[in-house]
Amino acid sequence: MEKSPYLPFIEKVKTSIAQDTFVRLSLSKKRKADDELKKIIIRVSIIKNTRHLTFVYRYPRKDITKNYPLEKAYVELLALMQKYFLIYNLFTTIADWTLEHLPKGNIKTKQKPPTFSATPYRLHDKMKNHLIAKADYLYALGILNAQGNIKKDKGDKYKQINKFVEIIDALLKNQKDFRQKAPLKVVDMGAGKGYLTFALYDYLHRQQNIKTEILGVEIRKDLVDKSNAIAEQLSFEQLHFEEGFIQNYELPATDILIALHACDTATDDAIAKGIAAGAQLILCAPCCHKQIRQEIKDSNTFHSVLRHGILKERQAEILTDTIRALLLESKGYKTKVFEFISTEHTGKNLMIAAQKHHRQVDCEFFLSEIQKLKNAFGIGEHYLEKLLRG
Repeated sequence: MEKSPYLPFIEKVKTSIAQDTFVRLSLSKKRKADDELKKIIIRVSIIKNTRHLTFVYRYPRKDITKNYPLEKAYVELLALMQKYFLIYNLFTTIADWTLEHLPKGNIKTKQKPPTFSATPYRLHDKMKNHLIAKADYLYALGILNAQGNIKKDKGDKYKQINKFVEIIDALLKNQKDFRQKAPLKVVDMGAGKGYLTFALYDYLHRQQNIKTEILGVEIRKDLVDKSNAIAEQLSFEQLHFEEGFIQNYELPATDILIALHACDTATDDAIAKGIAAGAQLILCAPCCHKQIRQEIKDSNTFHSVLRHGILKERQAEILTDTIRALLLESKGYKTKVFEFISTEHTGKNLMIAAQKHHRQVDCEFFLSEIQKLKNAFGIGEHYLEKLLRG
């Protein structure tokens, strides 16, 4: 390695790792246009209490992840720099360095102020109890502290994230064709702080090795900007957030539509847009069932229930989501309604999962079931009916 022009740059990598200022290293701009290897992202991880470098090799249709002890990692890094790429970006908390091959064959190194002020959480092999246990995005989102422990006020959120990934894991077993799609298109409507959006991206990319493009739609610009910054920090290159309202957002062709805790009829807007966009999987966790509650009419049959405000509210929730499930079934979806997360951890605990099938559908049956419910409770029209009618 003594005569290599890359040695000074590799020494900077070594120093940053020794000083624990290393954030990430990226190798990009292929030397040969026909090479399938597009890019490599390198991070520090802890395996059996020893620092390693984790290399993520990015190809057009898949990512391959390999872990190397430091000395082997430096040998691999040198070989890659000599053979595959022309630009190398080292990010540390002290400074950023770029090594670039110029057109005439010269090599230029530039130093810039640091992009990142803190190092990411180091992935640790001992955290094996959950599907999300090794996810470094949990540190970036403030779920884990600097020691890798769950923060006291984030325990419920951690359980919710893990449960969400478990649900996705189970549902994907029935969506084997997703692996053949390149890339899988996912939209999260009402992404909020992005906890579940990041979890889904990490699960699909890192654990399932499925090429995925995920878009988070959120009305609050500050959350959009923060989420995009974290995605960049983590090199989640196909995860983006945009500012927008669910009601008037133009949804592109979509494979998976997610709407968790969209308020009142915003859930219906998301479902309708997912159906129109051809989503094969729709997941929603509704809240604030105001529309049907306001339409329910008292009757002799259900007076004993509806005279109690809390029971009327719960009945409205049941009716709202039952009609949503029936409408989805009328559009060719197999629908399940189940507990998302125990009420011990959140009050918003119901989830509707709808998976598209291609069997013949008896629309009249489902619509007649809806009409029976509306007649029984004096309901005029569910908002989702109106949206689907156009």
